[in-house]
Amino acid sequence: MKIAIVAFFVLVNTSVFGQAMEKVEVPKGVVYKYCDSAVYSKAKSLLIQELSDSVKYILNQGICFIGPVLWSRYGTVPSLKKIKGGDMTILGYKKDVPTGKLTQNNEGFKLVWDYLRSEVHGKDFKLRKATVQELKYYWSVISFDIEEPLIIVETAEHNYIINLSASDYKITWLDEAPRN
Repeated sequence: MKIAIVAFFVLVNTSVFGQAMEKVEVPKGVVYKYCDSAVYSKAKSLLIQELSDSVKYILNQGICFIGPVLWSRYGTVPSLKKIKGGDMTILGYKKDVPTGKLTQNNEGFKLVWDYLRSEVHGKDFKLRKATVQELKYYWSVISFDIEEPLIIVETAEHNYIINLSASDYKITWLDEAPRN
């Protein structure tokens, strides 16, 4: 009986506190701020829910930055091309080309999110922390410190970068990590 109780507590502590021990290798010069393990776990759960068929758009704050790698694909999709305004140029990324998008209302966000969901739907995916290369890329296109929850949705075809606010679990930045 004692062994069963000890095993139970080890299992619970591993699953509850395991996230806090998961660190990422942060490249030199990159500012990376960890969040509480409970916040990270909740963000992952909400993300799984919002990628499912029972989407409620609870991660939507109306505005969302769509980064350059993802927008280079999504900007060619006829339904997404119609999103008005919000063209961004990220200095130092590519010259003379709108390199990102800022959705400015719920409709724009929903169009982008539904398209991403369609790319993930029915496929195996995993949620994980960013790699060194993904952090280097993300750091190169943003103008703020990287703060968790930063979650990579990895599929066989794409690695989506999803940065949520730790205070309200709303998506602030959505992008795709380049694959080398």
